[in-house]
Amino acid sequence: MRKVFEALWTYLKDWRNLLSHAIVGVLILVVGLSLPILPVYRFGILLLIVALNIFRMRLSKKKSVSPGIISE
Repeated sequence: MRKVFEALWTYLKDWRNLLSHAIVGVLILVVGLSLPILPVYRFGILLLIVALNIFRMRLSKKKSVSPGIISE
């Protein structure tokens, strides 16, 4: 359970995630006020953004590790 909380904390500290959630949140509010959208779709969009951000973080972590360098 601790590993889950550490991963969540790392995820929330990333400024790109905060920025993307802020932009998506504003877009959801704007669209939600102009069009009737079911909460299920809003939740689905949020889950999609979280999944894409987790994928982006893992991909950038793999790229940051240089192949051929052995740390002791």
